[in-house]
Amino acid sequence: MILPPYPPTIPNHICREFSTPEGNYTLKHSVFIHSMQPLYSVGTTASLVSIKYKETVTTQRYEPQPGARGFRRMFSHGLPEPDEAHKPTDEMGELPTLSFLSRNNKHPRKLKTSSSKTNSSFVQCIITNEHLAKILMSRTSDDINLFYNCGTNFIWVDAAGHPKEPLSRIVFAKACPTSHDVNVLTRGADQLDIIIGFTTGDIVWFDPLSNKYGRINKGGIMNASAITMIKWLQGYENLFMAAFKDGSVMIFDKDKEDEAFHPGDEKLEKNVQVFSLSKPSTKLSLKCNPVSHWKLSNKSLTAFAFSPDCQHVAIVGLDGLLRIINFVHETLYDVFESYYGGLNCVAWSPDGRYIITGGQDDLVTIWAYKEQRVIARCQGHKSWVTGVAFDAWRCDERVYRFASVGEDARLILWDFSVSALHKPKAMVNTNRGASLSSVNSQPQDKRMAIHPVQAKHEVAFLQPTMVKTIHGDPCVGIYFRENIMVTTDKRGRVNTWQKP
Repeated sequence: MILPPYPPTIPNHICREFSTPEGNYTLKHSVFIHSMQPLYSVGTTASLVSIKYKETVTTQRYEPQPGARGFRRMFSHGLPEPDEAHKPTDEMGELPTLSFLSRNNKHPRKLKTSSSKTNSSFVQCIITNEHLAKILMSRTSDDINLFYNCGTNFIWVDAAGHPKEPLSRIVFAKACPTSHDVNVLTRGADQLDIIIGFTTGDIVWFDPLSNKYGRINKGGIMNASAITMIKWLQGYENLFMAAFKDGSVMIFDKDKEDEAFHPGDEKLEKNVQVFSLSKPSTKLSLKCNPVSHWKLSNKSLTAFAFSPDCQHVAIVGLDGLLRIINFVHETLYDVFESYYGGLNCVAWSPDGRYIITGGQDDLVTIWAYKEQRVIARCQGHKSWVTGVAFDAWRCDERVYRFASVGEDARLILWDFSVSALHKPKAMVNTNRGASLSSVNSQPQDKRMAIHPVQAKHEVAFLQPTMVKTIHGDPCVGIYFRENIMVTTDKRGRVNTWQKP
């Protein structure tokens, strides 16, 4: 697969350190493989995960460490730990829509195809570090694995850069990875379940430890549109969610087989419907994918994020809407509209009180989830905002630290406190806007609405804590762990920064 070349955005740009109020962030190491041609329109996304070894899994509970701040007990990489307390709860007292789909399938599907011996036209080859077995034997549960995509490649490296060479690299022949996620519920010394979404709509379920894989939505049999984001469904070992460029969301079960699915003509009428739910027949749903299908927009969805309570998902897209959906009951909860243009990225605060989004208006917006209103807009980027993330290790009950990256190659750090915000002079009623109908089965007395856009002078603005150009190309993603921060760009560079 031949990809077009792109000249450097900021030639010869090098950033090795930058200062913040808490100290200096220093570039620990940079991963960049010159021989890999990036897909510039997609860029590079990454994920960080530690393998749980059997001798430590029974005692590992991610307890707060000395000096740790805020919500350390609740959050590690933004996903729930695998114990009973993190199963989705039923707030409404009804039988959840997805409750019949057990986390522990009685007949789980096994990966069969060896990627090292495959004759598939989809997988070209896999290159494994010749010392991989020895490297894995010497690792502990604290060692962090870094997975990322670049062009037609999916790469596994050690986040600390030891060794510098990739642990493995799988090359695809006819499609480019766009998004991936590691299952933290099933991870172990001998198993890593990774789902990878592609530009063709294909999905690969891959285990780099066994070099085996399986394919879902093969050839786009259920949806041939490009996948824009894919994640394991929180609280479930076998279910995952994928957002597509055609404006739809599908929930899949890795243990079920593919089956052609035709939800019908679901072109949504402008300003009338923002959530349409469809499912395969009951007979098919017991053994075939998809588990569920949501039509949200006629434009591409760009990102989604799960709430810490394992109940809700916030979804954004190029239609400029932020939708909050209860994914357990599959009901639409709320809809907000951007100040201008599409929304590119979204994240929840560690305590679930706030949602941040970044978009084509060059702004980061803070939304109060339960108060159902805009709290503040954050101005500092000179181009589209492409990635946002909270640093859970620098959040407490008073101040929230989050970061954003954009196509201006900038990293901006923000410190947010409601009490410290300057309230604008003009205040308007921020309750629900004009009601609109939804084909989703909502209670009769509940009318859904898109909240009206508030003018600049009606919303507080938050000033940056730190602004720095950190990449030579447009940035794509930002990720936090306790001691490191990782940033990625469109050329395929992955930078790991040591936090102060």
